[in-house]
Amino acid sequence: MLGWLYQAIERWGRASSARLDAAADYVPLWYVRRLAEAKLIRTLRHVWRNAPAQRRRWQTAGVRLGDLRSSEILPHLPLTEAAQLAENPDDFICVPREQLIHVLTTSGTKGKPKKVYLTADDLDRHLRMIGTHLRRFPGATRTAAIFNTDRPTWAAGPIARAGIEKAGMFGVLSHTGRSVDEQIRLIREYDIDMVITMPAYAHRMTVEADCDLRQLGIRYIHLGGQAWSEAFRRMLEDAWGAKVIDVYGCMECVGGIASECRHQDGLHVTEIDFWVEIVDPATGEVLPNGEEGEIVLTTLSKRGMPLVRYHTHDLARLLPGGERCACGLPLRKMSRVRGRADDTIIIGGDANVFADEFDRAFLSIPGVTDYQLVVEKDSYKDVLNLTVEGDRTDGGLTRALAEALLAIPHVKIAHDTTRTVTLGEMNVVARGTLSADRAKTVRVIDRRP
Repeated sequence: MLGWLYQAIERWGRASSARLDAAADYVPLWYVRRLAEAKLIRTLRHVWRNAPAQRRRWQTAGVRLGDLRSSEILPHLPLTEAAQLAENPDDFICVPREQLIHVLTTSGTKGKPKKVYLTADDLDRHLRMIGTHLRRFPGATRTAAIFNTDRPTWAAGPIARAGIEKAGMFGVLSHTGRSVDEQIRLIREYDIDMVITMPAYAHRMTVEADCDLRQLGIRYIHLGGQAWSEAFRRMLEDAWGAKVIDVYGCMECVGGIASECRHQDGLHVTEIDFWVEIVDPATGEVLPNGEEGEIVLTTLSKRGMPLVRYHTHDLARLLPGGERCACGLPLRKMSRVRGRADDTIIIGGDANVFADEFDRAFLSIPGVTDYQLVVEKDSYKDVLNLTVEGDRTDGGLTRALAEALLAIPHVKIAHDTTRTVTLGEMNVVARGTLSADRAKTVRVIDRRP
């Protein structure tokens, strides 16, 4: 009933960076949840009135306008799949076209890039939240965002830099096509103390740098766009003498959805901008806190092109709430993302292998900075062809790659016992080759019929 008041207070807080930062430490936990629910109801009614294609989908599911009264209606609404957004982006637009003054696109690693349209207010709200997040890392004021920025509408680079500026920080945007030596010179030239980039490129910089990275003075490295392990975090932190911060987002929702704070014990969900559900991959049923499933997102602050129950296929769990984090934020937490459900691959006929198992196997080999595994069929056998980026071409590296593959339990059983898997080609290419023509490396490709 007081939803309008909560939203008015939010607008007042967002109008000033100082007020927004202060609110982050003093707003009660109950207020955040009530504000989120008020914005959720407003978003659902906004979509019903202004997106006829979505309204028809909801009506087919048996939902009526009078049902849009609380968050309890969400499980009754159909999921929004990536293919629907990619093929028919206009179905999701909820304002006159002349109000849409920004367009961003996804990286296209899973097929056709998806277009996301924004009003000026949509983008400004999002950037303010990025700014609030970055200001909460003490001692960091000068940031470098390093991404593949060839495509002007891909969100990662431009959004990151604009968010840095909203934080009132000095920021530079660099391209992953530059050599590691050039990146190190840029860090030194501008006294950079915080880096935002992709895990694969952070790995490459760590391996290729010809200096003591701990002497650069980097305090924080923010990583997003790919899942990575705790062992990977430890390796980077040891090499750089910096804290490695996990950031979760998807370009369809304009980037940052959740992020670790300096305590690194779970990702804070930006609850006043995103409603997060965890659903069972098999049934679509909403799971309770603590159970792992697929992340489903509803945007709460976008007016131009809001998304309701967007199915990310990313695997994580919501952590038990009720207590304020030691950093002061009143936001609930989620676990780190394990990977994508659609990155799970069946090997040898019946064994599910997650992409993060390949990450741990290959990225722990000295000199390897990225990889691509291609699975093909030969009669009844699955053939695993592997290409890695590295600086060694000797037989020792290819033997290490084969051993790493066979160290994955399901692969070893299928190779040694059931004989349904065989190892194919093992190739080594120059660093940067696998991601040279796209924003992200596609690490696992299934070419079986």
